Amino acid sequence: MTTAVLVHGGWHSASCWDLVRAELTADGIRSVAPQLPMTSTLDVDAAVVRETLDSLDDDAVVVAHSWGGSPVTLGASGAPNVRHLIYVAAFMIEAGRPAPVDMRELPPMPAFDIGPEVATVNPEYAFDAFYHDCDPEVAAACTAQLRPFACAGWDLVETSVPPAWSLYPTTYVVCAKDRGVNPDDQRAMAANATDVVELDTSHSPFLSQPRQVADVIAERVRLYSAAKHGA
Repeated sequence: MTTAVLVHGGWHSASCWDLVRAELTADGIRSVAPQLPMTSTLDVDAAVVRETLDSLDDDAVVVAHSWGGSPVTLGASGAPNVRHLIYVAAFMIEAGRPAPVDMRELPPMPAFDIGPEVATVNPEYAFDAFYHDCDPEVAAACTAQLRPFACAGWDLVETSVPPAWSLYPTTYVVCAKDRGVNPDDQRAMAANATDVVELDTSHSPFLSQPRQVADVIAERVRLYSAAKHGA
């Protein structure tokens, strides 16, 4: 059996995947969603990804959202049970590089409060930034689960491992109405993917279109399972 490993993005919690996980369960697909600490440097979160993969008794399709792409790119690199990666509006860049830009170096933005140690999302701006096509009640519940992000999470981590996306078949899911990560930047990163899917959604399709996201995941899980069993 192949397990979907769902890795959340910055500020978020593993619970943001609950709607997608319910759809996958209905499809008969097992899933796990590790909670990243986001309290230190990227390698700490990458270690949680790797520990999750190492704890499985089966193969994995790893799904990353937004900043979660960076711990997956580092932590999944070389994992023997990974069969496919899916980056959903995610950072598909060099291993050890947390983000395309260091938010500490950007001009102040009302949606974020970036202090010397931690960065937080201002709740009153979260809907417009992340969830503008989501049910307001669902968005409010996810906003309530947002957590602080350690500014050290933007520090470069020195590593010699290749990026995971260079080792496994990779799908990039572009979110065409994204206000958090520019869709054109997503398309540029997707140039290194094996295949590309575009969804007409905000930054958070796991909330606004969980069935569509589950379909992308389920298709890759089934493709691998069929190949494995010679179908």
